[in-house]
Amino acid sequence: MKEFLRKIDYKKVVFVLFYIFAFTLLLRNSFNYLDPDLGWHLKVGEEISISGSVPDLNHYNYVSRESWVDHEWLSNLLVYQIYNHGGYLALSIVFALFVVFALFLINKEALRRFPGLPLGFILGLETFGLVACLPHFGLRIQELGLVFVTALLLFISYYNRQPRRRLLLFLPLGFYLWASLHASFLLGLGLLAAWIGIKIGERILARCRNLAWLDLSALWPWSRILDWLAIALLSLLATCLTPYRLKLYSFLSDYGDSFYRSHLQEWLSQFSFPFTYWQLAYLALVTLSLFLYIHQAFSARRRHPLKLWDLFLVIFFVCLSWQSRRHFPLMFVVTFLFIIETHLRLWTVSTVTVKSRINVWLRAYLLACLLLVSLLQLTQTRFSADPFRSNCADYPCGATAFLQSHSEYNDKRLFNHYAWGGYLIWVWPERQLFIDGRLPQLPFAGHTYLAEYYEFFKAGTDFAAKLQQYDISLVLLPAQDHDLQAAAWERWLFMISDEDLLARNRLREFLQSSPSWQKVYEDATAVVYERRD
Repeated sequence: MKEFLRKIDYKKVVFVLFYIFAFTLLLRNSFNYLDPDLGWHLKVGEEISISGSVPDLNHYNYVSRESWVDHEWLSNLLVYQIYNHGGYLALSIVFALFVVFALFLINKEALRRFPGLPLGFILGLETFGLVACLPHFGLRIQELGLVFVTALLLFISYYNRQPRRRLLLFLPLGFYLWASLHASFLLGLGLLAAWIGIKIGERILARCRNLAWLDLSALWPWSRILDWLAIALLSLLATCLTPYRLKLYSFLSDYGDSFYRSHLQEWLSQFSFPFTYWQLAYLALVTLSLFLYIHQAFSARRRHPLKLWDLFLVIFFVCLSWQSRRHFPLMFVVTFLFIIETHLRLWTVSTVTVKSRINVWLRAYLLACLLLVSLLQLTQTRFSADPFRSNCADYPCGATAFLQSHSEYNDKRLFNHYAWGGYLIWVWPERQLFIDGRLPQLPFAGHTYLAEYYEFFKAGTDFAAKLQQYDISLVLLPAQDHDLQAAAWERWLFMISDEDLLARNRLREFLQSSPSWQKVYEDATAVVYERRD
């Protein structure tokens, strides 16, 4: 046994088991909840599959029937096809593999840059970041953005080492595909522009003196910069060749209104309660690494010049992550190599000569632990063939069945809870809704669609008039409020009062007390009110 353990490639086996562990963790996460937007992703994908064209008119809502742009049209088509042929399990496996592939890419680059890097450090840091990212993983289309951003940054790194013109031809093709899959292609275009700008800036700064703190050892000739400018313009042009053409940019420009950033959970800043402590801890580590990196550039004892590109990426993505939790996974993959490099410098050891001193039996023990943890993840996963039926504690299964079974409600307009819009589009496609998760930023009534939805819950609103404005006769809401919970130390440290934690649904309070409305259905999850004729 001991001889056998000496012969196996320990590093490869550890990485394989780690990827299995990450995969099972992500798979379990997918089955632990149902993403609110999955329903409309599936329904739109089905519509594209049947019609053979991208969506144009909004026929899911009775409030706004204007044209809309599905900036994830290709993703929705693929999601529907996978779900239709392989079920929810196949879809969960595919999305888990997206994240595992991104981890594989950054690990491969880490081993290339730091050949003797201790496995415990790289896998420990990666597990830390992966756990912190879990609230944003699952069946989320944004995971495609994670893969594309990772691939783009590694492509830039590879080209910087081996500048070959023919490699650049892959960028326009990649951006066309990216623009058809997810709106994060705008971030990719921004990164391209920043990369070119930094290369131009380095040439200008090279003329200055006393810049020993800045790494200007890899200056590009102007011809190479012009190549990148040309390919960046071609990439931009490629994104205009999707089925929506320039309408794609016109639609995405509506996201300039920031109302959704303060009202949708995943878009909230890191300063919003309840805090995500795993993410805050990782952000603290990145911030500390940034200070160390800058200090190392000005250290008289052992100077490591700043790299403008690395500095820009870290500052930019850290700011994005503080602004919105949704961007935390991007910040994780972008700063992973930066943290490793900064702390290896601090240790003042040669990464090439670092040797593992773990004895052979401890290695066997660690391998067994990775395997057992992966098996444990699988045994604790609540597999389900139909997530729309197995998550009825969070979605209005009973209320939907009640309304579907009573034909007298078919012609009455329904006001629905925002988070249930995607679910209702899939399980009850014949019913037009007030709102769903596709168009929160759409300009509407002098503000946005989402802002108009929240008008129904504001203090001081004339609820009767507001409901009458849209001729609403049915209201579907959560049966009870879910107040925020805070530990005693959180209340003391952050000065949180009971009022801050209270979640009041003023619309439901009005409906309960109004003689013009009656409750026609209620269970532990949802309640339905009908306006009396």
